[in-house]
Amino acid sequence: MCSERTIRRLVYRGDLSVRPHELRRYVTFRHSYRKSPKELRLRDIRVLVGRTFKDFERKTSSNRRANVAQYDSVIGCVGDRKAVLTVTFPKYGFQFGILIDKGSPDSVRANVRGLFARLGKEEVRRIFPINLAGNGVEFSRFDQIETSDDGEKVCCAFFTNPYKATDKPECERNHELFRYVVPKGKSLDFLTQGMVNDIFSNINSYVRGSKGDSTPYDLVLRKYGRGFLDAIGIRRIPNKKVKGSPNSCVPIQVHPGNIGFGRYASVLALKKGPPILHLDLK
Repeated sequence: MCSERTIRRLVYRGDLSVRPHELRRYVTFRHSYRKSPKELRLRDIRVLVGRTFKDFERKTSSNRRANVAQYDSVIGCVGDRKAVLTVTFPKYGFQFGILIDKGSPDSVRANVRGLFARLGKEEVRRIFPINLAGNGVEFSRFDQIETSDDGEKVCCAFFTNPYKATDKPECERNHELFRYVVPKGKSLDFLTQGMVNDIFSNINSYVRGSKGDSTPYDLVLRKYGRGFLDAIGIRRIPNKKVKGSPNSCVPIQVHPGNIGFGRYASVLALKKGPPILHLDLK
């Protein structure tokens, strides 16, 4: 059963054959203008069968040693064409990014499946057995990452509850570190994949007290090897050369002159005191 409000919304959007003016009391109710097809793309609810967050919890409780990968996207300005798909390993505090077309489920699917193809089936089963994504339109076809090009299932995909960022808090926490370099509201269209790799290489080289004074990079290196890290473009930054500190620094100034060129610079400073560090990504 659907409520009257839901049916009216679908009619106003043009998803049903009935025309809006044919509804009773059409002029009485408020209704929105028709939006772009990308905004109105409705997910086939059949893909949620066996892939809800409750299914995810059951899967992880019965496979506690299996690695979990959380997926989300970071956006800049409303008119941007690019976004960053982030992939987080909560167990290690590790996160890397992939440059995608903003709001494009085809771009997400192509990039994730492309990564899986480079790694090979056995590595995907070992590193990405359980995958959890949000409910944004860019993840409308996320279930299709489960199978390889020849149709063989290599992993499991699940979705969080709608509007529930707390279902993947580790992913959201790491986004704060990304925002040290690219503040919220700034365009992402100037980014290249190489720049994204540099940003996350610095993030993953921060020493974390919660991880036994190790870096996420070192933890993943010991667990999955250098081949995986090379495949995703993440490198180890020496401790003394890591740019910025997530615990003591906040972004206070952005150099707009660098936006759109070969590098991006953000001045980082202590919460009390003058600027002391510069992050230049070439």
